[in-house]
Amino acid sequence: MCPNLTENLQSTNKGNPHHLSISAEMKRVLRTDKTCSNCSMIVEYRYCPNCGQENVEVKESFGQLVLHFFYDFTHYDSKIIITLKDLLFKPGILTKEYLSGKRSTYLHPIRLYLFTSFLFFLVSLTLTNTDQRVDGAIAHKASIDTKNEMINSLKLLAPSSKTLSLHSKIKDSLITAIIANIHKGIDDDKIRDFVVVGNITYKRLFEYNALQKSLPADKRETGLISWLYLRWLNSIDTYGTGVIVRVGARTQHLMPKMMFVLLPIFALLLKLFYNKKKYLYFDQTIFSLHFHSAVFFLFLVSAILSLLFSRLAPYIEVFEIILAVIYLFLALRSVYQQSFALTLFKTISLTLIYAIFILLSYSIVILSILL
Repeated sequence: MCPNLTENLQSTNKGNPHHLSISAEMKRVLRTDKTCSNCSMIVEYRYCPNCGQENVEVKESFGQLVLHFFYDFTHYDSKIIITLKDLLFKPGILTKEYLSGKRSTYLHPIRLYLFTSFLFFLVSLTLTNTDQRVDGAIAHKASIDTKNEMINSLKLLAPSSKTLSLHSKIKDSLITAIIANIHKGIDDDKIRDFVVVGNITYKRLFEYNALQKSLPADKRETGLISWLYLRWLNSIDTYGTGVIVRVGARTQHLMPKMMFVLLPIFALLLKLFYNKKKYLYFDQTIFSLHFHSAVFFLFLVSAILSLLFSRLAPYIEVFEIILAVIYLFLALRSVYQQSFALTLFKTISLTLIYAIFILLSYSIVILSILL
């Protein structure tokens, strides 16, 4: 048994530096039964030629369990490192290798996409502190409402007669001074104008609502726009500026689903731009998976840098988009092997068309949230 066992282990370990050592493998006892317990095929050596399952006794010591866990973890971990390194610094190489049949060195494209997207959304949601920001905005709005109620209450205490006694005049002066001070506090704390969605601002919503209230009931608008504006204004009355934080947080939660829908659309656009006979939709989907994985990792680094250097956040966001476009150009050039000028034209065209789909998706998501 030993010669065959050693031979089999050596062939198994050859070319696989991450596999368990021979001495570690030999500690696992081979089954005397030569029938595979998984598929019932005859197993001549250590591994089943049909399904690949190891023909060993299933009972293991705790140490052996730990050893196998360590192997599986380090094997997967090494694949992640190799995959991410080539994904980020060799645009297009993973797609070329996968389509050429060299698939064992790297993570499967779908696993890579799930890993990078999960990591991006996990870190993004952790960094945003959404709940605290929404709570702070609601507290800020409640503070303004409380001050307005105090002003209304103080006005009721003010003397109504014009022939005031000295005591009443002093009381009136004090109330007026307190109201003025509270008004100043409201002016300092009031909700500033901000963009709600698209080119619609809070000021526009507020003025529209004030105009509608000034009109007779039969003259007020009752269409979809009016209904939407009122819904958005009610959300702002509840959450204050936190409505934007709330929209951003819920958008982040929906982004994985949105990107999962956009991914095959990007692959379809690639199919329109490249030889339909030479490249199948499957090939374009593999490219799309790798490209989106790279973009997720790029945006993850950008989110961390924006947190560390908050003043530079707007510039970092612009730079990340530029990098994503450059990466797309390099990946397309590498995979499809076309001229610089033609690849540049297709990169710009793909970017513009895909940007329309992204903006449309974002608009649908944001509108659904604001409702």
